[in-house]
Amino acid sequence: MPMLGWLRNAVDYRIRQTIRLRRGPARLPRETKAGLFIVAAAAEAERLVAAYHLEQWRETAGRVDFATSLSYLQMLERALREARVTLPAQLRVLDAGCGDWFYVQTLYGLLQHFGAAKPRGIRLDGVEFDAYALYAGFRSRHDWAAAYMNGLAGARYIPGDICDYREPVNVAFMLFPFLFANDDMLRWGLPRRYLRPPVVLKHVAGLVEPGGVLILANLGEAERQEQHRLLAEAGLEVAWWGQAESLLSASDRPRFVTVVCP
Repeated sequence: MPMLGWLRNAVDYRIRQTIRLRRGPARLPRETKAGLFIVAAAAEAERLVAAYHLEQWRETAGRVDFATSLSYLQMLERALREARVTLPAQLRVLDAGCGDWFYVQTLYGLLQHFGAAKPRGIRLDGVEFDAYALYAGFRSRHDWAAAYMNGLAGARYIPGDICDYREPVNVAFMLFPFLFANDDMLRWGLPRRYLRPPVVLKHVAGLVEPGGVLILANLGEAERQEQHRLLAEAGLEVAWWGQAESLLSASDRPRFVTVVCP
């Protein structure tokens, strides 16, 4: 029964927060990318790698991580372009609810090079509520984030509640936040009582300085509609939104991205 699942999540989460297991950076698999993409997608992948200087990431990443992170990059690049976002030379960025941050190399590359004649200076903070969730081999989510972040100056992985984060930013991301107490949230092992979409949205939007931007991504039309309802309820006007279509990574549900200028 779902109720038992929520109870198990609450107990397991408390245990993880007590132990806070960290064993050091995990080892990335360095899998070959040969045959990973169909011809049309391969050309786009090469464009993104060249434009955002991701050659090292291509070498070290696993196949699934590489493909999915490029699809995130493609999605966010389009959002910045379509919304006509101009980024300053020095950036302070928040990624709220970043998971293990498998896409941080592509996100960092985008922020550093999008529309820039020379690389930007970046402070990039990823905040994760459940940073000590265990993966295979008794490595925590924190351990994997440390591996994915390797070599990124100014990037920090911060375990904790996003509502405790107080630093002002130019850009904030909320990529696929949980909006419903559904099977997705249950499967990720999160306690139901921490589902607070309106509170989190208002807090993160409030950190964005004037002239800055908040970028959100949602999975499926139901989440997209709920996200837009929450934005309207919070008095936040949508500057642009669209569906992300990509041959770089398979997804059985449509992805939507929304740009807000708080």
